[in-house]
Amino acid sequence: MRSLNSREKWLLGACFGVILIVATGFVSRSVLKVLSGSESKIRTLKNELADQEMWIEEMPKIEAREKWLAEKMPTLSGASIGKLQGDLLQTLQDDIFDRKLKIEQQSLQDVVAETFYTEVAVRLIVRGEEKVMLEWLTTLQNPEKFQVIKAIELKPDTKSKEVEPQSICQITIARWYLPDSGEEMTDASSNEEENPASES
Repeated sequence: MRSLNSREKWLLGACFGVILIVATGFVSRSVLKVLSGSESKIRTLKNELADQEMWIEEMPKIEAREKWLAEKMPTLSGASIGKLQGDLLQTLQDDIFDRKLKIEQQSLQDVVAETFYTEVAVRLIVRGEEKVMLEWLTTLQNPEKFQVIKAIELKPDTKSKEVEPQSICQITIARWYLPDSGEEMTDASSNEEENPASES
């Protein structure tokens, strides 16, 4: 076997050099891909850690709120949904009657059963003296009663012939209760049909 001359040695060295460069390129690409994926994962983990730290800081407030809700929020206590809707409507009717306002329409709304609360609501159209109406509205939203105004539309009663300004209010009022896993949610009294209110 003859020995390689200088030209052949140079060509062989160049071939090995090209192979080494190509191999190095493939290895570098794989390493960069792994590193890039690691950086993305690190950023994701940092974001998750920041979220967890935020929740840890908020835990005392969350626990205090949960304790307050457990102590203050009214419970279903085995009462039927229909009775709770009726109680809410009766309370509102009594207050409206005492204030000399008039209910023109009233209806029970669909029950909303969420994870953390059960909601019963009624919809009313009330007509009467504007000043008295505004006073009544300020009493409706009450954290202690867990009662809220879900929707409201208040406008002047342009057809009224009374001396004092009159207004018409279309309003949906809801009350929230602690959910009861044993409570039956379906109730025939829960409907959306509007019924003219009987005059007291």
